[in-house]
Amino acid sequence: MYLHKELGWNPAFKADGSTLRQRLQELITEENALLLVAEVNKRVIGYIHGETITYLLFAGREMMISEVFVDENHRGSGVGQALMTAIEAEAAQQKCFRITVMNGRERESYKRGFYPSLGYQERGQTAVFSKRLDWG
Repeated sequence: MYLHKELGWNPAFKADGSTLRQRLQELITEENALLLVAEVNKRVIGYIHGETITYLLFAGREMMISEVFVDENHRGSGVGQALMTAIEAEAAQQKCFRITVMNGRERESYKRGFYPSLGYQERGQTAVFSKRLDWG
């Protein structure tokens, strides 16, 4: 559970890894969720999480990638590309018509053009809006 230490941008994660374990347990029961991991010597060095969404107006489903993470020591070695290739194959198998990933412009992966290097195009005509909900 060492990956949770590198996910320091989320203050909700507890240092003992319990938050991550709980979220993983919830995730594996989600019908439309997909979590793929990359391992070296039985140690997780990266993961990708996506969800398929079925649209009313579009002809089919879309794979929405919500998280891509590669251990800092393994970045630039093809792990991220392998994870993206694997989720693209899953999306194609599920007959998704599109795959989308959001990437913060301040992120290193955005600055070095990781997603465009894999054929992804930035959708400048689309604004992403979000609203935090207080449900608890």
